[in-house]
Amino acid sequence: MGRNIGLDGGEIDILALDGSVRVAVEVRAITGGGDPIDAIDHSKRRHVRRLAALVGAGRTDFVGVAFGDRAVEVHHLPG
Repeated sequence: MGRNIGLDGGEIDILALDGSVRVAVEVRAITGGGDPIDAIDHSKRRHVRRLAALVGAGRTDFVGVAFGDRAVEVHHLPG
């Protein structure tokens, strides 16, 4: 449906459909070690959920991407 959706007070990285459910997705990328989902703290999650409600999202997912020396890891935390 769209990406980088600008709203008053912030931005939704991806707005998608999963069947008939509108899904707001926050994406965070990191380099080096660690779980990229940890880069999305509780405050940011709360903020994204508020923005998702403004666009009528029925679910908010979080995706973390970790770029390592030889690999890329993608972590998905469904809402």
